[in-house]
Amino acid sequence: MRQNLQIKRTLKLGCCAALFFFWSSAALGQSSGKIPHDVIDHAAAHGSAWVLVGLDVPWQMESNLSQDDLRVQRSAIAAKQDDLLDQLAGRKFTVVRRYQEIPGIALQVGADALAELARLPIVTNVLLDRPPASAPIQPNRDVPPGGPVFAVPSSEKVPSSLFTRAARDGTVLVLAGLRTPWRREDLLSDKMVDLQRNAIHGVQSYVLAELAGTHYKVMRLYGEIPGIALRVGVDALMVLERSPAITNVVPDRPAQLPK
Repeated sequence: MRQNLQIKRTLKLGCCAALFFFWSSAALGQSSGKIPHDVIDHAAAHGSAWVLVGLDVPWQMESNLSQDDLRVQRSAIAAKQDDLLDQLAGRKFTVVRRYQEIPGIALQVGADALAELARLPIVTNVLLDRPPASAPIQPNRDVPPGGPVFAVPSSEKVPSSLFTRAARDGTVLVLAGLRTPWRREDLLSDKMVDLQRNAIHGVQSYVLAELAGTHYKVMRLYGEIPGIALRVGVDALMVLERSPAITNVVPDRPAQLPK
């Protein structure tokens, strides 16, 4: 008799777990692309996923704001983060980092929290993140608003519009100019052409090494001109802004497929 009760209880728990899994999957499937498939797949395979969550907060680069406006913007970001954490209460999640200069928050989330992120209108996008290399994980909402953050750069090597688009959409296509001597190849000898192309390749490698650990994808490595085409997130834009190897960054267009 007792054995039959244990079997029934086990079956009941198994059915509940299956229903929860299917409910979470269905909710994620209705997220209109807010949750990428790689995030869903990672959470399904590992039980949780490290993510960067974009929040619906009006935002400008801090270099363009007065001190009063800067404080107002940071307060709005912190309030939106608090709102998100309140709505995630009772679900499986851990706060990894609260940003104060950009409208986002880094979390480790389970399937239930991921489904809630897909549903919430205050969430603009969710990107798969990497575990922090050294910083200890802070449980739930114990990370203060003034915790570890990226410092938003103040120069205009990268137009503020690109930061705004990356914060809103998660990533943005860019063309980055590289700091290296350059002349048109028809004006150079064969030896100088080889040297110039090697120099361009060396600077490209330097920039990609700087971008390690950020959200970026190489779209095209140019051989004849000192440039590189990338898809980048806000963190990668910050690296490009500070890089001594970058002269300027401009918006790019998606590649056109041949007809």
